Amino acid sequence: MELGQHIKGHRARLDMSQEQLAEAIFVSRQTVSNWETGRTYPDVQSLLLLSNLFDVSVDDLIKGDVEEMKTVLTNEAKRLNRLGAVMAACGGAAVIWAVATALLDLSWPAILAPAIALFIPAAVAAGMAEKIKRDNRLFTYRAVEAFMRGEDPDVADEENRKAGRAWWGKLIAKTVVGAAIGFCCGWGLISIVQKLFA
Repeated sequence: MELGQHIKGHRARLDMSQEQLAEAIFVSRQTVSNWETGRTYPDVQSLLLLSNLFDVSVDDLIKGDVEEMKTVLTNEAKRLNRLGAVMAACGGAAVIWAVATALLDLSWPAILAPAIALFIPAAVAAGMAEKIKRDNRLFTYRAVEAFMRGEDPDVADEENRKAGRAWWGKLIAKTVVGAAIGFCCGWGLISIVQKLFA
């Protein structure tokens, strides 16, 4: 991959540290490091900012890497789809398990063990999906949707940037609220089924 070397070379030419470059184009130092080592690719907006900062064309910056970048972005979108399927499958299995536990009148340990076993892969898949979204700076539904269609997600959009500022807090809040809703729905479903078949 030549792009990482191009970024590193232009950064050295301008006598900039990774941190200085990151600040100049509104990303983290780790993101710049990932680009330079070829672990990830910059999104379209970052490429435009880099080309302006380095005073080179985007074509010169990404020479030799266009097809590979398309492949990486397509693979990231496919991974998001697969992770969504894992979460949906675990959710469906959890509903089936809630109905089964209500019908079988099981003890709490027998109820909780499979519930936890279903929660863990769903939580891991959700965490991986959030990491992909964070790495690609996809903080709004519109940005995620464009990314999934292979279009420019316009990550520099003010709404997307604003949504990204409180990313950790929102992630924690979504996790707590999701767990509470899941618990309440499971409890309610078990109660309803028990009343229906009592």
